[in-house]
Amino acid sequence: RYQRWSIVDGRLRRRTCRSGMDTMSEKPIDGLSESFTRDEYISPEIFATEMKKIYGTNWCFAGLSENLSKIGDRLVVDIGDESILILRNRDNELRAFYNVCQHRGSQLCDASGSGFGAAITCPYHSWSYSVEGNLIATPLHEKDSIDRSAISLKPVKVAQWQAFIFVSLDPNAPELIDWLESHYSRPRQLEKFDMTSLKNARTTVDEVKANWKVLGENYSECLHCAVVHPELVDLVPIYKTGTTIQADRPDWGVSLAEGATGLSFKQNENLPLLPAMDEIDDYSVFGAYVYPNMLIDISPTVAVITRYVPRSATHTTIFTDYLFPKDAVDNPEVDLEPTISFSDLVNQQDISVCVRVQRGVASKSFTRAYHTKMERYCKQLIQRYRSEIS
Repeated sequence: RYQRWSIVDGRLRRRTCRSGMDTMSEKPIDGLSESFTRDEYISPEIFATEMKKIYGTNWCFAGLSENLSKIGDRLVVDIGDESILILRNRDNELRAFYNVCQHRGSQLCDASGSGFGAAITCPYHSWSYSVEGNLIATPLHEKDSIDRSAISLKPVKVAQWQAFIFVSLDPNAPELIDWLESHYSRPRQLEKFDMTSLKNARTTVDEVKANWKVLGENYSECLHCAVVHPELVDLVPIYKTGTTIQADRPDWGVSLAEGATGLSFKQNENLPLLPAMDEIDDYSVFGAYVYPNMLIDISPTVAVITRYVPRSATHTTIFTDYLFPKDAVDNPEVDLEPTISFSDLVNQQDISVCVRVQRGVASKSFTRAYHTKMERYCKQLIQRYRSEIS
């Protein structure tokens, strides 16, 4: 017997089949475990289910807190299949709402930006809302002709961890810190690098013709590193072996090559180190996949933060932020380009192979992917996915 995932009446179903009764079935293969199926990589119906059951229930990384530095500043982000508006109120607290005017349903804000006096004004009829989501102005109507107290923006759960804003569309979602603790990648161990103290030097945006799970799987293993990332493995020798952690390091850090001081095209640049990095015996790198849409990559001089925004089963937008100590970003004489360019090279190499995978899994000859024992973090990804999608 084996289990197979398929679409029935527009919903993802798991069924148990007997060997020989399904022409698409395959016998178990020694040394391999089953990963995602072809449909899970390409199906619009399954993608729609993911947006509801995964992106509609988990906390999702939405952006950097520094982008909401002033009262009324707004962050417009796509979470699942919803547009969300995030603000900072007059008490310096985060607020999040569905980006929808409650008058006639117009989208309120098209893009992130300055608060412009804090009020949120609909571009359709100019109804305005406070940063608390309350209706405060209805032009061309008598002041008392509408009970404004009965109309307000629909709230969404929002919270901050380190320098990062998270949103959950599930009103019953657990506290963000508790949710982070549930991750196999142990992101809270990275708190020692005090990412709140860092500043973003640049944001890059890539439109990628690949499913978000293809990207997540790629990040979760390093069997490809020696082939795809020759520049990276020269600086991080353990990656040449296909592993992502060193057995002799309980902190899950990985040492740089002897003489290397950072992930950069230039070494010994004397860039300021991230907080706590000078307390570590070796120059090191750390990483965490914060399921479902965030990657954190820490190296001696930069924290590279990645956000996935799934657009369809075959399209993902990738936002990448490069966070350095503030003194480095604010000093025009400090050259951050060798470090940013190196990380972007690795990113583009990953994107290239993920696009190649997406083209391959669309083939009618492809049934499902597999994981080896060395891809244990990929297995963690699929186990969590299975528990939520069923």
